[in-house]
Amino acid sequence: MAQNPEAQMTLEQIEAHIKDASLEDFDKQAAPGAAGAQQDLAGQLARVCGVYRGVRPILSVVQEFPLLPGSIKSAVRTFVSVMNTICP
Repeated sequence: MAQNPEAQMTLEQIEAHIKDASLEDFDKQAAPGAAGAQQDLAGQLARVCGVYRGVRPILSVVQEFPLLPGSIKSAVRTFVSVMNTICP
């Protein structure tokens, strides 16, 4: 199995990645009454993919965390695989 480079990120690198992703902007877009809150499917998918790309390094670390049961790691791995297909 190929090593996932995101799983090797330090907490500081992950935090910087999340800050660069501007996840707060996605929260503002989701607020009731916010401009663009009623987006079409393509807009919603773009939001989902944007948020996913922001948190993907965290999920990569969770997949490799040694204290988690294999079933949890497998569930996260499956989720990441599906999301990587949807949001390449």
